[in-house]
Amino acid sequence: MAANTLRERSPLHVLTERSTSPLTGAAVIPFFDLPTLVANAPHAANPAIVEAIRTTLALYPLAIDGKNFNALSQLFTSNAIANYSEPLNILTPLSTIQSVLQSSLSAVTTQHAFATQLIDVLSPTSAFSVTYYTATHFERVPFLGLTVTAYGQYQDVWAKQSDASWKITHRNLVYMGPLIGNLTIFTFTG
Repeated sequence: MAANTLRERSPLHVLTERSTSPLTGAAVIPFFDLPTLVANAPHAANPAIVEAIRTTLALYPLAIDGKNFNALSQLFTSNAIANYSEPLNILTPLSTIQSVLQSSLSAVTTQHAFATQLIDVLSPTSAFSVTYYTATHFERVPFLGLTVTAYGQYQDVWAKQSDASWKITHRNLVYMGPLIGNLTIFTFTG
């Protein structure tokens, strides 16, 4: 469907369109479509839901940077699908997400920083968020000051769980530019 066609539809149709979004598959939402697809839901967002999702999402940098990959179970459902783009591509279920992230980041330390963020509550049990990030990867040993920095966004689909927590069912990592730095830091095996 063309972006212009989607913009001409009613907000209720946009909500329906988002609920069947390609985000739940392997495709990402193009940057230029995000402003028209988010924050237009006819469902009144409960600030407590938004804050619960924001607080849960804040655990991601702590888990990744602290190399506590088991803690990702607090963010992702057990059957989550995460498209981390190349070179990691689509990972599922949670155990695969954990093990692949652990092995791919074993040669580096990281610092993830979140910036612009929008959380759109689609219904009492579903939500969508987009979060801009900067992820800096530091060479571990021998540290010669080499780094790699990634700029992008996480596009996440959330579902309310039976214990009233919120978890990611689907994630797309979208790079907003090339990786900047020396990629050889990921190959250290010492």
